Amino acid sequence: MRRTGIDWTLPVHPLLAAAYPVVFLFAANAADQVTLEPLWPPLFQAVASAAVVFAVLLRILRDPWRAGLSTTVLMTLFFWYGHVWILVGGSGSQLPFAIVWGIVGLAGLVVVLRAGPWKRTASGFLNLVALALVTGNAVDIAAYTMGADPPATAPSGTSTGATGGELEPDVYYLIFDRYGSGDVLREFYGYDNEPFLDALRDRGFFVADEARANYIKTPLSVVSSMNMEYLDPEQLAADAASGRDSGVIHRQLRGPLTVPVELKKLGYRHVHIANWWEPGATNATADTVLRYEGSSEFSSAVLRMTALGAIGAGAQLEPYDRAVLRQHTLFEFRSLERLADEPGPKFVYAHFLVPHPPYVFESDGSYVANEPIATPDEREGYLHQMEYTNDRILGLVDRLLARPADQRPVIILQADEGPFPVRYDADEWRFDWHGATTEELAEKFGILNAYHLPGVDPEGAGLYPSITPVNSFRVVLNAYFNTDLPLLPDRIFAHRSQQHFYEFFEVTDVLEQPSRGGQDRPLGQRDRQPT
Repeated sequence: MRRTGIDWTLPVHPLLAAAYPVVFLFAANAADQVTLEPLWPPLFQAVASAAVVFAVLLRILRDPWRAGLSTTVLMTLFFWYGHVWILVGGSGSQLPFAIVWGIVGLAGLVVVLRAGPWKRTASGFLNLVALALVTGNAVDIAAYTMGADPPATAPSGTSTGATGGELEPDVYYLIFDRYGSGDVLREFYGYDNEPFLDALRDRGFFVADEARANYIKTPLSVVSSMNMEYLDPEQLAADAASGRDSGVIHRQLRGPLTVPVELKKLGYRHVHIANWWEPGATNATADTVLRYEGSSEFSSAVLRMTALGAIGAGAQLEPYDRAVLRQHTLFEFRSLERLADEPGPKFVYAHFLVPHPPYVFESDGSYVANEPIATPDEREGYLHQMEYTNDRILGLVDRLLARPADQRPVIILQADEGPFPVRYDADEWRFDWHGATTEELAEKFGILNAYHLPGVDPEGAGLYPSITPVNSFRVVLNAYFNTDLPLLPDRIFAHRSQQHFYEFFEVTDVLEQPSRGGQDRPLGQRDRQPT
C-alpha cells in the first residue's frame, strides 16, 4: 500500500535535540539576557552542527532513521555533558565521569545502530518529545520577552527643570565594577591606594573618601544613580515573577533613565559603551552604542556546558572567555580615548568589568595566562588588575582633560559595588546578608567615588566625603543646568539574598558605627532598619 501525506517518523529530532539545550539554558537565564539577540548565534551553530553530523552519518549508514537516532545520541552526549556533571556534584576529577559518560554513549550508539523495525517508531516518538521540549522553552522565552520590553517613556518624576547654561560640558560617567574605596583596600587588602587617589586630586578631582554604594548589585546601583532616586522595592517585587527575578531591574537598566533623558532634552548625544554583560549591553535612549563584537556571555555559557571538557578542550574554554573579556575592556578604553576628540555636548556612560574578576591584566597590562581562583593569590590578582586599571584611568583622564579649560568635561569615576567578602564570594547565590558581619558590609559597600567638576568649587557645589551615588547627578545638574534638586539622605541597602533580590533592608546606621565592638557579630544579631 502506498503511503500518502507526511511521514512523521522522518528524523527531525536530531535538530531539535541540538536546539533544546540552547533554548533550555536561555529560558533558565532569560532575566540575564533581556533581549533575544544572544540566543541566535549559538542556536544556529548547534542546529547546523547537528545537520552536518546527520548528513555525514546518512551518507555512511544509508538509513535516515539509524542516522537520525545516532545523531540524537551524539548531540545529547555533547550538549548535556556539563549539565549532568553539575547534577552529580561537579567536583573533583572529571575523568571517571567522562569514562562513564562515554560508555553510556557508546552503548546508546550500539543499540540504535542495531535497531530493527522499531527504529521508525522510536524516531517518531523522539520527534514528538523533542518538539514538546523545545516548544515549551520557546513559549517561556516568548512570554518573558513580551513582558521584557523597556518602558517607552521615562520614569515618573523625570522632569528636573534642567536648562542649558553658558557652560554645557561633556559628561562622562565611568563605572569600575567592584572597585573598593581607599579604606577598604587598606583594611581588607593591605594595599595603599593613596598614590592613585592623590594623582586624581592633582588633576582636580574631588575624591569622596567615605563613599559607599547605595545598593549591593550593579543594576540596582546604576538604576538608582541614573534616576537620582532610591528604588521602590514594593513595586519591583510586584513586577517580579519571583524573588529571584532580576529581569525587572535589568529591564529598567535598559530603559529610559532620568539623567540621559534630561540631558538629551538639552541637545546632548547619549553614547553608551558596554562590556559583555548582556543586561547592560544597550540603553533605550542611547544614540550610539559601542561594544566589542566578540563572543557573547551566553554563547560562552553554552560552550562551557558541552562535552568539550571531556576531551581536554574544556581547560581552554575559561581562558577563551577571559581573553574575550580582556578585549571588551581594551575596546572600552580605546572608545573613550577616541571620543575625547568628538564634538559635544555628549553624555558618555561606560561600565567596565575591572577590577572585577576574572583577572586578565597584570599590573603592566600583560595577559594573566592562569588566573588564581579560590587561593591566597586571588586578592593579589585583584590588586594587579586594579593597578593596571589605575594606570589606564589616569591616562584616559589626561586625554579627556587635554583641552582648553572651558571645554573640559565633567567626569565621574565610580564603583557600583565594592569587592566580594570571602564568605559571599564562596556562595554568592545563597549568602544571606542578614548574617553579614559589619566588616563584610564595610568591604562590600565601600567604593571608589571621584568627581571632576570643571569651573566649579566641588564643596560649594555640594560634594562631601560620604556622598553616595544617588546624589551624584543631583550635584551635577544643580551645578551646570540650573536645577534646584535637594540632596537626598545617604542611605545604604542590602538585600536578603540573590533569591530574594528586592527584599531590601537598610544598613546605613550599622556602617556609620565604629567598626570595633560588634564587627564580628552577624547583622541579624544587631539592630537593623527595614526599607
